[in-house]
Amino acid sequence: MLGEPSYYGRFGFRADPSWRLPDVPAEYFQMTHFDGPMPTGTVAYHDAFNATA
Repeated sequence: MLGEPSYYGRFGFRADPSWRLPDVPAEYFQMTHFDGPMPTGTVAYHDAFNATA
């Protein structure tokens, strides 16, 4: 989730240093974990998110 920590924190989202989104301040890239082992790594959005009109 990419968003305002004070807003999304109310829903259980938290920043985690084991997850990274390049060029985004760490506190704004948040996650929530449901079950199983905690994943780690660098996240990348699909190129479609870079499209312009």
